[in-house]
Amino acid sequence: MLLRSILMALWVAQISCDDTRIIGGEFASAGQFPYQVSLQMKGRHHCGGSLISENFIVTAAHCTIGQNPANMKVVVGTTDLLSGEGKTYNVAQFIMHPQYNSQTQDYDLSLIKLASPVTLGSSKINKIELADKDTNFAADTMATISGFGAINGQLQLPNKLKYAKVQLWSRDFCNPKNIPGITDRMICAGHPSGQISSCQGDSGGPLTVGNKLFGVVSWGFGCGAQGKPAMYTYVGALRSWIKQNSGV
Repeated sequence: MLLRSILMALWVAQISCDDTRIIGGEFASAGQFPYQVSLQMKGRHHCGGSLISENFIVTAAHCTIGQNPANMKVVVGTTDLLSGEGKTYNVAQFIMHPQYNSQTQDYDLSLIKLASPVTLGSSKINKIELADKDTNFAADTMATISGFGAINGQLQLPNKLKYAKVQLWSRDFCNPKNIPGITDRMICAGHPSGQISSCQGDSGGPLTVGNKLFGVVSWGFGCGAQGKPAMYTYVGALRSWIKQNSGV
């Protein structure tokens, strides 16, 4: 458990350094991920998130804990953070899951309520549907991750949105025996080679299956560690809480 806490701290602590990108994968085209947002602190990318309605964003709890909503901006509708094409919104409120545990990353989920509604329906800005309660998929099902996070272990930042295909890992491996502390609120995904994965700054961003939000980037064993998956908060397990607090 101590080792897992140290590994998790290496992942989460680097978020505050604004270092972030998808390992492997490809650059996204305009409008390819219209629900993807960049959460920014002091004008710099901090975490990812997913637009689920005109008023709410889903992200990771570790992206909002200890932060002041007044200091965060949300940028939507762009694949290039330096282009100036995105639209920026203020944040009214963080709604962090009350059972979030910063030591274990259990219940690592937050809702962000925007100060003003986003205009949805354009080719570059739209919401994503959420996976139904307790939705599950077979091992090796292909999922899609996207984010403005680091593109390599040196945490190089291109400021452009990347995406990649990753495999869902089965509970035969992703269980407390192999990954101490894993819970039913977590799912595993990645590539066995470790060459395709989420990284720092992708935290809070989406993992989708069938064009629905299935997971939220939570923590991992560094960036692209061979034979190690990245960990995602399981949306299906917390679907009722999301509905209760956002109406979505």
